[in-house]
Amino acid sequence: MKAPAVLAPGILVLLFTLVQKSNGECKEALVKSKMNVNMQYQLPNFTAETPIQNVVSHKHHIYLGAINYLYVLNDKDLQKVAEYKTGPVLEHPDCFPCQNCSHKANLSGGVWKDNINMALLVDTYYDDQLISCGSVHRGTCQRHVLPPDNTANIQSEVHCMYSPQADEEPSQCPDCVVSALGTKVLLSEKDRFINFFVGNTINSSYLPDHSLHSISVRRLKETQDGFKFLTDQSYIDVLPEFRDSYPIKYVHAFESNHFIYFLTVQRETLDAQTFHTRIIRFCSVDSGLHSYMEMPLECILTEKRRKRSTREEVFNILQAAYVSKPGTQLAKQIGANLNDDILYGVFAQSKPDSVEPMNRSAVCAFPVKYVNEFFNKIVNKNNVRCLQHFYGPNHDHCFNRTLLRNSSGCEVRSDEYRTEFTTALQRVDLFMGQFNQVLLTSISTFIKGDLTIANLGTSEGRFMQVVVSRSGSLTPHVNFLLDSHPVSPEAIVEHPLNQNGYTLVVTGKKITKIPLNGLGCEHFQSCSQCLSAPSFVQCGWCHDKCVRLEECPGGTWTQETCLPTIYKVFPTSAPLEGGTTLTICGWDFGFKRNNKFDLKKTKVLLGNESCTLTLSESTINMLKCTVGPAMNEHFNMSIVISNSRGTIHYSTFSYVDPIIKSISPSYGPKTGGTLLTLTGKHLNSGNSRHISIGGKTCTLKSVSDSILECYTPAQSTPTEFPIKLKIDLANREMNSFIYREDPIVYEIHPTKSFVRHVSIALIRR
Repeated sequence: MKAPAVLAPGILVLLFTLVQKSNGECKEALVKSKMNVNMQYQLPNFTAETPIQNVVSHKHHIYLGAINYLYVLNDKDLQKVAEYKTGPVLEHPDCFPCQNCSHKANLSGGVWKDNINMALLVDTYYDDQLISCGSVHRGTCQRHVLPPDNTANIQSEVHCMYSPQADEEPSQCPDCVVSALGTKVLLSEKDRFINFFVGNTINSSYLPDHSLHSISVRRLKETQDGFKFLTDQSYIDVLPEFRDSYPIKYVHAFESNHFIYFLTVQRETLDAQTFHTRIIRFCSVDSGLHSYMEMPLECILTEKRRKRSTREEVFNILQAAYVSKPGTQLAKQIGANLNDDILYGVFAQSKPDSVEPMNRSAVCAFPVKYVNEFFNKIVNKNNVRCLQHFYGPNHDHCFNRTLLRNSSGCEVRSDEYRTEFTTALQRVDLFMGQFNQVLLTSISTFIKGDLTIANLGTSEGRFMQVVVSRSGSLTPHVNFLLDSHPVSPEAIVEHPLNQNGYTLVVTGKKITKIPLNGLGCEHFQSCSQCLSAPSFVQCGWCHDKCVRLEECPGGTWTQETCLPTIYKVFPTSAPLEGGTTLTICGWDFGFKRNNKFDLKKTKVLLGNESCTLTLSESTINMLKCTVGPAMNEHFNMSIVISNSRGTIHYSTFSYVDPIIKSISPSYGPKTGGTLLTLTGKHLNSGNSRHISIGGKTCTLKSVSDSILECYTPAQSTPTEFPIKLKIDLANREMNSFIYREDPIVYEIHPTKSFVRHVSIALIRR
């Protein structure tokens, strides 16, 4: 594992946040002590011929859906064991799905099209089979039967899932499943049947009589050669006049208890320019979609300000989502049970009046039970309106109707209509603004002990693992550049309870297997970073390095406290009178294993004399203390820092006696502005210096050990004043500076000349 030389832009947001907290005084030390985010790791990976859209796992194999290809990989090292070519495909208006149209290649109207994998699912109810739906053949699907003795075989038995009926209307094609513009498909087994719940993005390129639907539920026929709608209300469509102006992007779909959920990004209203995120819910047994409801979701960042006012920042567009259980710690913090489903989402702020995200992200957790409670709380209230993009503003459903709903949302009457709620369900960013300069594009979670861990991906191809907690904003314990392509929202977590658990992460054409137990300890460059890593990573400090116990033979391996490290001290000298504030830059000051900052047992000595700590201005990377007086000069004294772990020495400090030896010039005009030079020794010691003449400040121009330069102040009358120098608590006085009357110019001679240089005499009396 090697660290590349160049740091990718935008990846040190967390680090720079900490730098700002220390006012930049110890910036170098802070950078050197933080985690190395430029590590490179040798991880199992596979690179496809074309970009990967979908990934599923089944019985020790990984199945990938890519443009024109399906791949099968083994789950150990992601080696390819099979592939199946799905495109390009010749499409012709006279060809039905599943027909071989190659004989029409030379006819007008025929077009070769890439087959983009829009959905990839595994069904185990009838047979173990892989179902793949592509962007060609009107969005139909194929099923690949997986032999029990070789589940990698996706070629031997392939069936097209299309069976047109003679009397079937084109707009009623239940076998036309997915849209090439975007789709989310959820497979669910209910009462011995396989149902497909589908959300499609459609626009005017899909004609009104086209067969694709915005939201639909269909059943896999027992013959498995296609699908069927159970009623003529098993689908809902955005009205043709709104399909271009009101696009709906389906981001995620999941099932929890008795409900099906879709997460979308769409305009706030038909006429709005702004976008937001919605959650759609309907009952899983409701084939007529009568229980269909929509509600806005908001991930917000709140900032407390003066006079108790709060600034609220909304992250409006969902980028990726994941549903799983919480760990014990997070469950207590968000009021959930260990068996509750939690919807985790990464949200971004969009550019004004756009769906395009900016590099500003937040992470929110929505317990699904709270989503349902919120739906139930706001029924029969004034913040409910008709879904006008489905019905139009003048439809009977939207005119003088009273909304009726029972608490379960499933036992609905056929005369009830689908609705949207205008009140948003809000949750606060779990990381308190930590990712406000990053575009997060992926999230998955897993549990280790009591902790909930998030896998996060970014638009720059960076992968991170971080503990999810509301008790404090924790920094990622894994953070490295995985690829130059954005991390896909499609993510899988396998065997999270085992030592060999892993996540599969897609970036462009590449898929990578990343262990859940971390990536070793070498990237932690300071003891405090090392010991702050979650316990399951098993890192400890040994001989100035972060390693696991087995990597520290014969050494002292600790997971408890850190010995401080000094990187730089300034100023390096102080006057004998003391009063100088000493700034000590380094790391691991006052660190404890519980991540708390505590300086109770930290002491700073200059030789044998104490330097009094200023606790309010000290941090884990910076100590501030005030030096006392000394009787005599001392050079190269040891600065000693001690804590419960031990003592360190840093020989760089001196007590000095600042002296002014001479000044030049000795006089100047009473209007001031004369550049005065003071020559002496140790003039740059201490924190600050102030030169005054006649009680007025001589404005400093430059400072060095032997020279101070300043501009003299104006005085009202010509007279003589002593020069006074103050360095912290030290006071020095020097020969007087004489103020004289200002010079007067009466005449200039000559008054004219050639272009070339001529000396001019100023005549004064």
